[in-house]
Amino acid sequence: MNALIKNIDHKPKNHNLLQYAAIYKNIEENTKKQIQEYGLPLGKDYDEAKKSTDQLDKLIKQGAIFSNNNKSIRSNKRVSSACDACQTGTGSYTSFVSLKCHRDCYFCFNKNQDHYSFHVRNHNNVNGELTKLVQQGVKLTHLALTGGEPLLHAEETISFFQLANVLVPQTHTRLYTAGDLLTEELLQRLKETGLNEIRFSIKLEDSSQKRNHILGKIALAKQYIEDVLVEMPVIPGTGAEMKTLLLELEKLQIFGINLLEFCFPLENAQAFRERGFALKNPPFDVYYNFWYAGGLAVEGSQELCLELVEFALENQLQLGVHYCSLENKFTGQIYQQNQDQILNETYYFSAKDYYFKTAKAFGSDIYKVQKVMEKHCIPFTLNHEHHYLQFPIKHICLLKNKNIELVISSNVVELDGNEQLIREVKLDWVTAKEFQLDLI
Repeated sequence: MNALIKNIDHKPKNHNLLQYAAIYKNIEENTKKQIQEYGLPLGKDYDEAKKSTDQLDKLIKQGAIFSNNNKSIRSNKRVSSACDACQTGTGSYTSFVSLKCHRDCYFCFNKNQDHYSFHVRNHNNVNGELTKLVQQGVKLTHLALTGGEPLLHAEETISFFQLANVLVPQTHTRLYTAGDLLTEELLQRLKETGLNEIRFSIKLEDSSQKRNHILGKIALAKQYIEDVLVEMPVIPGTGAEMKTLLLELEKLQIFGINLLEFCFPLENAQAFRERGFALKNPPFDVYYNFWYAGGLAVEGSQELCLELVEFALENQLQLGVHYCSLENKFTGQIYQQNQDQILNETYYFSAKDYYFKTAKAFGSDIYKVQKVMEKHCIPFTLNHEHHYLQFPIKHICLLKNKNIELVISSNVVELDGNEQLIREVKLDWVTAKEFQLDLI
């Protein structure tokens, strides 16, 4: 949870508001303490945040394309349709044959997956899963196979995409691979399945000889598969190498590269400390239990990703350079939890970040707001435990001539059996005069 009270030069004076915000501030601080118990320190706070803001402002002026509430940033329009589908998760399904991999990357987060050891030793029935989804009437627009390394199970990989081509031929299909095991014969067979997209992972810790070998595989794949991309975490301190890589990929004329925010997988802390890494601070925009198991963002990765998008713009690269932040990966979960839920009239579903929003006035301001709401027959609720009045955010404009301190509350719906639970996860301070509904 988060207790951010944003965009003000002074502390709110409302005592009840401050008491309420303190509950969430304590949760935030306790969460930070728990995070550091994993063995990696939190980095600097305000300087890095300001640097990112300055970079974003510069990218806006240079014509970068922003989406998903600025969590996804592109150098041009060349981005996989699967990335757009990922924003809400609707129609998108990703599976794996197993989590077994011939690589041993120190930053791999697969061990965070549920039942990791089991899935290393055993195979998923991916064809059975796909068949069941289709039989259940699930509308699939995007299908992917990841790992581990899918090509350790080449026959099952081919069979999965063959089945997809039969059952859901209009679905966009993609394969994730490190590329080492890819052959021309496999590429030909993958082409025959109708595979739309292949994403390679390049490891900068590999020798230059091995990296060149993978670049050769990428060039070969381009002869068979329509869209060839690279997807890789961007490690702080690798700016020069990454810019060289972008230019090499531009020469190969591949479709694009997804720059992932580099994450600490909550283990192997010594390897990260030895390399001088610290965690991004604050670690989350919203403090919540997100399903994505990638770990915690590392300080400096976002700044380098933005620098690389800027590099692509300045050099007019045809290559699509897309920064996918850790926060970008969380939105699909919030959308899936909130999209079909019906709450009372005081809540508003945000099309920007998919949280349910509501406005709250506290303490001595309650009577002023209640009077206005009653005058205009607007629904509201009263909470006597925390001394606030809750009302629809679209009616904040009715209070613009009153000196009232308000918060915008962001909420997620959780289901416990048939019971609907509303969990508040973030507070943003606002005044009625500066409030704009289209920004929420």
